[in-house]
Amino acid sequence: MSEKSEKEELSIDILKHLEDLSNEVNKIMASRARAVFRRYPVTFGLLILLGVIAVHEGVKGLIKSFGLLDINPWYLVIFGLTLLAITGKLYKKLEK
Repeated sequence: MSEKSEKEELSIDILKHLEDLSNEVNKIMASRARAVFRRYPVTFGLLILLGVIAVHEGVKGLIKSFGLLDINPWYLVIFGLTLLAITGKLYKKLEK
């Protein structure tokens, strides 16, 4: 029994160490990233816009290939509104 708890404690320690390490890397890189974003805001804005459009078109292509757009469009509207409501409630729960 103690062997199992030692393994769990070790895995928690490793995960905690990795989390701390990633937080430190994020702190270091955040200052550099802010400087780059300040110097080239239009370039990064356009790249982000291009990425969002590419993802949108890819998802739309997947939906078309599965035939989900062949159904009544009202189903898609209801699905979209339901999905937005669920993510809104999840966001509120996680914010607390």
